[in-house]
Amino acid sequence: MRHFINITILLFWTTLSFGQIQLISRKDNETAEQFAERQKPENSTLTHKVLETKWNGNSTIISLYDITYKLPKENDPDQQTYHKIVGFVFSELDKNTYSKITFGTIDTEGGNPSIETIFFANADNDKAKEIIIIASWEQRHYDVNGTLYGTYVFDDKTIEKTFDLKFLEEISKKLDGGCECNWSDGTNKKSKFKVASEVKKELVRLGYK
Repeated sequence: MRHFINITILLFWTTLSFGQIQLISRKDNETAEQFAERQKPENSTLTHKVLETKWNGNSTIISLYDITYKLPKENDPDQQTYHKIVGFVFSELDKNTYSKITFGTIDTEGGNPSIETIFFANADNDKAKEIIIIASWEQRHYDVNGTLYGTYVFDDKTIEKTFDLKFLEEISKKLDGGCECNWSDGTNKKSKFKVASEVKKELVRLGYK
């Protein structure tokens, strides 16, 4: 009965929001990877491991996709191919029925984005845990070489109009790893946050448990 009510509510909101929340059917005996592969956007490939887990008590599949794109020709006459990563959260509403919500985007930053890890931790003032992603970008330039690290925190709540997961920009900036790089002037720096344990330790220091 609870699942029936959830589906009814989602269908109601889907109608109001012109279909922005989608309901997806999972095939019998379909693995999480096969399910996620069927949902991939155009010009994309699955990147990182597909997670099938419990998020704040709900059965959830989380998948990340590397999407290739080009800028308008007036902005990039050479028409290079760029990469960005977007994520999907599939929450089980009933047997083999999932809602689909989008989160991201993690874009090109001096190099193509790569996912180091994805995990859950509390990063705001409620009890629910957030999705946290550590991304990296290889830096190979004339004056700098190394790896840039960034942390992205997504709330369990959605943006009202788009139904995308809300990006928590302020706390994400506090957890930014920075560049573990060597510069041509002899400067060397280490990244502050490269792995989940470092981010979780900092969140506890900031008062989130």
